[in-house]
Amino acid sequence: MYSILRFPKDVLRKRLERFQKLLKSKGIDAAMIRVLSTYTYFTGTRWLRPALLIPADGDPILFAARGEEDELLSRT
Repeated sequence: MYSILRFPKDVLRKRLERFQKLLKSKGIDAAMIRVLSTYTYFTGTRWLRPALLIPADGDPILFAARGEEDELLSRT
């Protein structure tokens, strides 16, 4: 049902930083990621119900269904 893709953390961090820079340049405060391919691009994880809020500044916020938190956090 779920799979883990292996990406170096620095690759994922650079993707996030580039996206946050783009958000700032467009005057956008945050983006909600709900599409699996985009979620996978930023987290390196495929998940059944992806939901990731990426603010222009700061750390992303991951949304998960009750009971999925531990497994999801261990994968991202």
